[in-house]
Amino acid sequence: MTSAVEIIPGKLYWISDKTPPKNQVNSYYFCIDNELVYQPFCSDFGPLNLGMTYKFCVELERLLKNQLYSTYKIYHYTSLIPQKRVNAAYLMGAFQIAILEKTAEQAWRVFENLPHFVDFRDAGYGGCTYKCTLLHVLKGLEIGINIGWFNVRTFNLRDYEFYEKVENGDWNWAIPGKMLAFACPSPSSTDSEGFRVWTPEDYAPLFHQLGITAVVRLNNITYDAERFRRLGIRHYDLYFLDGSVPSESIVQEFLSIAEREKGLAVHCKAGLGRTGTLIGCYAMKHYNFPAADFIGWVRLCRPGSVLGPQQQFLIEMESKCKRWRDEYMDRNKSREDLSMSPQEKYISVYGDTGQAERLVSAKKQNQSAPNSPFLSSYRTASNGPVKGNITNTKSPSRNLTPGSVKQAARSPFHK
Repeated sequence: MTSAVEIIPGKLYWISDKTPPKNQVNSYYFCIDNELVYQPFCSDFGPLNLGMTYKFCVELERLLKNQLYSTYKIYHYTSLIPQKRVNAAYLMGAFQIAILEKTAEQAWRVFENLPHFVDFRDAGYGGCTYKCTLLHVLKGLEIGINIGWFNVRTFNLRDYEFYEKVENGDWNWAIPGKMLAFACPSPSSTDSEGFRVWTPEDYAPLFHQLGITAVVRLNNITYDAERFRRLGIRHYDLYFLDGSVPSESIVQEFLSIAEREKGLAVHCKAGLGRTGTLIGCYAMKHYNFPAADFIGWVRLCRPGSVLGPQQQFLIEMESKCKRWRDEYMDRNKSREDLSMSPQEKYISVYGDTGQAERLVSAKKQNQSAPNSPFLSSYRTASNGPVKGNITNTKSPSRNLTPGSVKQAARSPFHK
């Protein structure tokens, strides 16, 4: 058996091997390779999204706190399939960051001496020259947690899985409370195959509820913008070609719009490439979010985001966005904000004190996860006190086209 990586001394381990480990006394093995499954657009294979991250973290924490397993060593097993292996390593890294409160560097350190992990790739066609590493994704998650964009104690799994489905709006927060990424609204309530899709009239009431004051369209015109405006949602057009990168003038105009709107809903055709690219420029300017780490973060929020040349574009834009940030702070005489913590700055800009209080309270009280069975398509617990039920909860699918959409279903992991 391949040597196991120790996560919590004497208690928690991560292991990748050709075959599942054999039963051992006082050992409990679980595998999520066939439970938490990435739904690809093309040749992409991860990273696993925030919903799956949440499921893994809260269920593993529950298992570790279960007194029935107090004398057991817990092993997270994964196969040697490169794509499964890196996704499993991401989940254990995310657990260390979100639950054990380690930094991304510390979480990565336990894996760095293992054989190479395959890099994540974009959802585009053809080859991919940009490397989104496991460490980049872990750093993106760490920054998102530090800013207050993700917290395992307050994350709403049901809403996340419900609204990312095509028939329920196909949207995700990329910057919670500020930037929402979504697919292009349809001019009619059904597509050419008769499937349910969302129109401007469907989105507008939800946007009002979420604090979205404007929509930015990046693709060609497929619906009448007045349909949003009549319902009290401002609308802007900043078209550039699918799969391409925006001009500097488009970036500057987008940033200007975002800085004067309370909340922004951004879409291109699928709400992935062009959308994630411009939101990334805002995150780099206003949160000093490194480009490589943001690409990792936004793919956790909305899988498939940022494609082809857009990846390198964000890397090249990082220094320029930082310069714009300094100029923006000078103009607004707010350099003192730079001394604030990321969460304090978020609150000072958007006034979400309620969220801050919930995050602080949750951390102090160390709230436990909701009741649910642990994830496992493979498990052995020699002489184990319980066998456990097998629960198959694959990620909801979202395709570039809204065909073959299944009905939304609440996850059994959310109570």
